[in-house]
Amino acid sequence: MPSLPEPRKPTDFSLAEATLGPGSPMQQQIDELLLSGRAETMAAAESLYLDAHLKEIAELAKRLPEEEFCRHELVRLLLAHGSRRWEDAL
Repeated sequence: MPSLPEPRKPTDFSLAEATLGPGSPMQQQIDELLLSGRAETMAAAESLYLDAHLKEIAELAKRLPEEEFCRHELVRLLLAHGSRRWEDAL
């Protein structure tokens, strides 16, 4: 029987969860990267997710007005992810 993953610690903070809310489809995919072992930390899982969606982000930048682009969930995660190193240092 496979062992269950360890419960999240209070320090395991997801920017996607904070930005989009728990249970969003994007958050579920990021959680899967972490729980499957493909990523060791939440930051790594978010980075993998963003890397896999770079083409989509670039397409959004081409076709959406700036305000709409900035509200898109992928872009919100990308912008929030850029400050993670600073937040983790606190």
